[in-house]
Formats: sequence, C-alpha cells, structure tokens
Amino acid sequence: MDTKFLVSLGVGLAVQAAGIVWWASTLQSEVQHNDFQIQMIAKDVEKHAIFVRDWPAGKWGSGSLPDDVRQNLKIGELEQEVDQIMNKLYNRDPLSNIGE
Repeated sequence: MDTKFLVSLGVGLAVQAAGIVWWASTLQSEVQHNDFQIQMIAKDVEKHAIFVRDWPAGKWGSGSLPDDVRQNLKIGELEQEVDQIMNKLYNRDPLSNIGE
C-alpha cells in the first residue's frame, strides 16, 4: 500500500471522528439545556397546579376570580345606556325593566 493513501485515509477517518465527537457533544449540550428549561418550567407548572386545585376550595378567595371593578362599572353604565336607548326607541316605561 502507498503511504500517501494510508496517511490520507487516516486523516479522513480522524476528521470524520472529530465531526462525530463534535456532533455528539453539541447534541448532549442541547439535551442538558432542554432538561434545565424543563426543570425551571416544572416549578411554575407545580405552582399553577396547586393554584387550580386550591382556588375553587376557597383557600385563596371566594372560589371565583377577582372582579375588575372598573370593567364592571363600565359594563353597568353600558347596560344603563342600552336600556335608555331601548326605552326611547320603543317608548317603553323605564320602570317596566325592573326584574328583567
């Protein structure tokens, strides 16, 4: 066998082996990073699971989500405006809406 052929074959195999080692180390690094992210997210998931489990039981409140007072006031005002418009439109008595 020619020594040039053996040297080039050896260099080629070494380059391929180096490529495989680089690919494997990159893959391992990505797996470790994903494991770390999963561990960080798992804490939040556990907190969320506890919250979802305990909220309806009344541990953190009355069992319903907290109201947005400003939003509720705006909705109430809009309901009153709609009632006034409907009363003007259909010439209804404003007191006839009580109990609806």
